[in-house]
Amino acid sequence: MKKQILTILTPLLAAFVAGCGGNVPTQQSASLPTITSLKTISDMTEVGFEWTPTNDENVLGYYLYRSNPNQPGSQMQIVADIKDRYATHYVDTDLAPETTYSYQMRSYSANAISAAGATATATTKALMDSVPFAQAITGLPQRVKIIWRPHPEPVVASYVIERADKNSDNWSKIAEVKGRLNAEYIDTEVKSGRSYKYRIFIRTNSGILSKPSQILNASTKELP
Repeated sequence: MKKQILTILTPLLAAFVAGCGGNVPTQQSASLPTITSLKTISDMTEVGFEWTPTNDENVLGYYLYRSNPNQPGSQMQIVADIKDRYATHYVDTDLAPETTYSYQMRSYSANAISAAGATATATTKALMDSVPFAQAITGLPQRVKIIWRPHPEPVVASYVIERADKNSDNWSKIAEVKGRLNAEYIDTEVKSGRSYKYRIFIRTNSGILSKPSQILNASTKELP
């Protein structure tokens, strides 16, 4: 999953940097204030930042730079242009879970950037586990009933149900059950005398999917 997320992000980041490239000052000025303290707080796919703003009236804003030390040859690249020198907070989103990133911040004026400040390192959290218990009720006529124990985390918004044929890895989403306390789904889009497998993901309020649950196997009742 990490590789998929990073593959998606790479062209988006490149497009962002390319779009900013013509406007980013390249001249470095020792007179511009350096950001020496960059505090971070991490979630599964986000890193939040806090810093002390500058009172220098020449400063127009801040550039946030990011690199991934786990990728060979990764260099600091601009991921955000914060266009207000009074700003003190920012959130870097759409990151890969369980990944360590390095960050720097520079202030900028109309025609120059500051020296690089201190490097801050942040590691995103692991994806949440899925439901603690789930079961497929087998042998029902033209249906499979899936039950689970509601997830204990209050950030859970819904449960995503996926299905595949027993001997296939071609999973498809068949339902999304909203509400953390809901605990069952009945699949009626199945055929008699067939075997299927199911898995459950949780989706948080911020739209992040968990790890998949254990695979649940079930068969429908044969026609008489």
